[in-house]
Amino acid sequence: MPHKPIPPMQPPGDHADELLAMVAHELRRPLTALLGALATLQQRDQALSILQQHELLAMARRQGEQLQRLLGQLLAAASVDHGQARLVRRSLVDAAALADEAGRAARLAHPDHPITIEVAGPLLVRVDLLAVSRILGNLLDNAAAYSPRGAPIVLSAGREGVHALLAVQDDGPGIPLDQRALIFERYTRLDRPTSRPAGGGLGLGLYIARRLARANRGELQASDPPERRGARLELRLPLATPPMPPR
Repeated sequence: MPHKPIPPMQPPGDHADELLAMVAHELRRPLTALLGALATLQQRDQALSILQQHELLAMARRQGEQLQRLLGQLLAAASVDHGQARLVRRSLVDAAALADEAGRAARLAHPDHPITIEVAGPLLVRVDLLAVSRILGNLLDNAAAYSPRGAPIVLSAGREGVHALLAVQDDGPGIPLDQRALIFERYTRLDRPTSRPAGGGLGLGLYIARRLARANRGELQASDPPERRGARLELRLPLATPPMPPR
């Protein structure tokens, strides 16, 4: 079943009221759950077992972490929107090694998805290491969120001409062709196709990821996955030009 896009909201200034309402709604959900869990723990007239206390504390922590992610997205979007995401630590790094590290971290973050890592390196690029790591983490998180539980995810890295090509392929319903450009706009989200609980989001992850890719002289786009199944997001970064040998 194809995704149904949530229409992108206009930037602040055009429809500030709608934007504020959307942000407030997304922040209110984890905040309400967090406060509810803490209030239950504080009720002295309620006899809670050790297991129940641990469950409430675990839920409170998850909701607190979700609030932290949402606020982080807002701050990151404000940074790239105002041109503050300048690369101050561009260095020569191996994109294949970055992909391998991102894949291993995703295995720990999403144990219910088998994640295959296929890298062929070295792929030397001059980029901001933290920015590229953030892009890959976002793509892997999206693949897990938009795929059924247990569906495989493939992270690959290889050479494509003068570029390093890093791709994340999932096994979900995919992204319709007419919606591929929309997913990179601010405050745009696609309805989740599974019954898994949505982690919540502001529709800023891919917007920030593309801005970071372009700041690294790269490009992030959705492409046709093999066998027309699932979604495939590709990050291309220019390979570093080797220095000329001295005469």
